[in-house]
Amino acid sequence: MNNYVQVSCDLYDMFEEAASNSVNCEITFLKEKEEVTVTSKIVDIRNVSNSEFMETADGTVIRLDKIVEFNGRPTADINYYQHA
Repeated sequence: MNNYVQVSCDLYDMFEEAASNSVNCEITFLKEKEEVTVTSKIVDIRNVSNSEFMETADGTVIRLDKIVEFNGRPTADINYYQHA
């Protein structure tokens, strides 16, 4: 697994707000160099071994620094750290 790249506070706050409001989100992320999109609610955000992950209601677990688009908005617009 690549080294985790921290996400910006603004981006993290967007994820937390969506989780708190229990709304469906469209999340596009990199999985083995392919873009995958899921639409689901965020049920948990957690830190595991110095990497941050979200879990969606459908059971998908996504490393936060692998998210490339959140609700139609490229995360590079919000995240001032570089994607891994």
